[in-house]
Formats: sequence, C-alpha cells, structure tokens
Amino acid sequence: MTGRLITLEGIDGSGKSTALPHIAHRIAEMQPKRKIVLTAEPTSGEVGRILRAGLKEASEDRQASPAMCMNELFLFMADHAEHLDQIVMPSLKDGAMVLSDRYADSTAAYQGVTLQGMLPHPVFWIQEVFRPWNAVPDMTLLFLLDPELALKRLGSRPGKEKFERLEFLRSVDENFRRMASAEPERFVLIDAAQDEGAVAQDAARAVLDLLAR
Repeated sequence: MTGRLITLEGIDGSGKSTALPHIAHRIAEMQPKRKIVLTAEPTSGEVGRILRAGLKEASEDRQASPAMCMNELFLFMADHAEHLDQIVMPSLKDGAMVLSDRYADSTAAYQGVTLQGMLPHPVFWIQEVFRPWNAVPDMTLLFLLDPELALKRLGSRPGKEKFERLEFLRSVDENFRRMASAEPERFVLIDAAQDEGAVAQDAARAVLDLLAR
C-alpha cells in the first residue's frame, strides 16, 4: 500500500483532536490491513515537550521580545523536522496511513500571528522556510469553528494555553482560511460547529473518499 499523510488543522477548541480516533477507527474498519499511525505536533519528543511546557507557562500579559518569538518559531520548526525524520517519513515509507493532529500549517498560522509586525508577510515567510524540506500532506482536514464558540468549549477544559485568546484565535482562523483558499485541492473544510458525531463522520468520509481514488 502507498503511504498517506492526512493532517488535521484548526484553531484550539475546534474538535480535531476528538475526531482523530474516530477517523482512525473508520479507516481500520474499511482497510483492516493498513497500518495507522496517530501522531501530533508539538510531538512528545524533547523539543515538543519544551514547547508544550512553554505554551502552558507563558503569560498572556507579558509581551514577548522579537528574539523570543523567533526562538519559539524555530523550536516549532525543529520539532517538525524531528517529527518528519522519526515518525512521518518512516511510516509513509512503510505504507502506513499517518494521521497528524496539527502539522506545519499550524506553525505558519499561529506563528504568523505572533510574528505580525516583526517580519514582512510572516505566514508566507514561514511557509517558504518549510517548503524545501517539508512533506506535503495528501489531505488536510480544516476544522472550522467560530472563535467565540471555540473559547466557550475551551472554558470547560482545565488549564489555559497562551494562544487561547479571542483576537489571537480570530487572526489564526483567518490565516487557516487563506491557506485553504490558496490550496483547495489539498484542504477539505469540516463544519466543526456540528455535534461531535457529525464532525467525526464528515472527517472520516473525506479521508475514505481519498483512499477510494
């Protein structure tokens, strides 16, 4: 079997992490012989653990310096490079279906907001850095949800990460939508305002349609 890379993207609270195991279950039902690899960014590797800790500890009241913002960006890129080398590429070579909860698009969408005003066209700049060495997904499921509703969902979740602010998420959402418009052949839009079951069903159907081609 040919390896496939499917990525799930969207703002915090959009439900992609909840949908991921449902998608894997449906694929396993339809293609029981296919190996399925579930993964995520930030990863559980050394750099990923640093990033996750930083996201939880950072204060939204403290203005990060340009140097610290660039440091964070390059940590995300280093984590992505390790993810490619250690998990994604070997799994694809093995013919697996790789399902990743966040990928390079999240780095561009989120860090593109963080670096606004520090770099010209930061989303494009980040994408161009990724372009020579990144593995492009066969499909990207973009879970679309109004940022206000997303924050309401997040309100019931313990802990708060620094990106979970309304204006920030609105800007991230805009970045994701622009990416989808630029690459309609790769992105599949999922209405994440539906109930959990319907969201998972739509996402699984899109992946199964890809496998049937």
